[in-house]
Amino acid sequence: MNLISIRLPSEFVEIIDEMVMQGKFASRSEAIRLALRDYYREHFSNRQSTDFSFPTVEHAYRNIIYKED
Repeated sequence: MNLISIRLPSEFVEIIDEMVMQGKFASRSEAIRLALRDYYREHFSNRQSTDFSFPTVEHAYRNIIYKED
């Protein structure tokens, strides 16, 4: 996996942190990863011109122990 830095409005960070605290996601990174995956699937997955596809969570993150960012 690659590490990137992003800037988000504090309201977005609060929403992400709340979802992590509620146990919906294991970490901030997981929440953002899955949101990006879902966005891609909804908006671009039906286009035939792209060879890119997101890995499944089970395949890509199997054996990873999540820890808080």
